[in-house]
Amino acid sequence: MINIKAHDLNEAWRKAFITLFEMGGRTDNNKYFSDELIVFEIEDNNITNFDRLFPMSLKDLELICDFIVTGDREDEVVHETTKIYHHRMFDEPRSQVEYMVKVLNYAEPMGDAQISLWDKNLDQDFFYSPCTLVLWARRKHGHLEFHTHSHSSDAYKKLLMNLAEFSSFHRYLSKRINVEPGTYYHIIDSCHIHYEDYDKALALYTLLSKGESE
Repeated sequence: MINIKAHDLNEAWRKAFITLFEMGGRTDNNKYFSDELIVFEIEDNNITNFDRLFPMSLKDLELICDFIVTGDREDEVVHETTKIYHHRMFDEPRSQVEYMVKVLNYAEPMGDAQISLWDKNLDQDFFYSPCTLVLWARRKHGHLEFHTHSHSSDAYKKLLMNLAEFSSFHRYLSKRINVEPGTYYHIIDSCHIHYEDYDKALALYTLLSKGESE
């Protein structure tokens, strides 16, 4: 298991990618060059400048982070699973977001301030099934602590995007209940680098390990 403590999302992504790459070659399969359970603890998830070395355009990252909470410009969103997340979180009837807001406004803490993103009737054996499974939150010491639990994330192509989109929802939820965002936790059961991405991942690792910013 890898534990990552970071001030912000960019630092969290860089630390995780570098650590995973350096642990490469220890898997028992031909799919993943590296594959580990990672637990992130991120102090400040309010990011304004995404890491330019992450292999996704700034435009697409910003659109995904906006769409996850607004549902705007869905036809421009490049990540199909993000579309699933938004609808399962917000769609009526019985919006899971509205239920979460209601529970977080109770006078006493409740353990079911959560959103489930897995639907057995739709997701079993379907290509675009969600990698993120549960979102959970609680008020703690005057702030909103937030947890995201995912079964997997691609550290090379998807990880910073995953951290960013659910951090965006964390900030949205904090505004809905009128408290400041607290610590952001993200648990990934299988955070990995694919063998098929090895050459590009190696080039990225070379830049990141030298502390490059461009």
